[in-house]
Amino acid sequence: MECEEVGLCLWEYLDQELAPEEAVAVGAHLEGCFRCYPAYCWNRSFLELLARQRASCCAPAALRLSVCRLLASQ
Repeated sequence: MECEEVGLCLWEYLDQELAPEEAVAVGAHLEGCFRCYPAYCWNRSFLELLARQRASCCAPAALRLSVCRLLASQ
């Protein structure tokens, strides 16, 4: 797998949304690529930060209701 391909599917890899064989290919590429691995680490750290913030912060009820209504209408 090439760097460009990994860059295009990195978020899906982090969200564990890739097919198993694709995930293995991305993981193998990341293990040996000095160019892609830092991007992976940064994005993973960003997602971990969001998860920690989500645990300590809660959106106002009106905002949550508004978002749920928008999602339900699609």
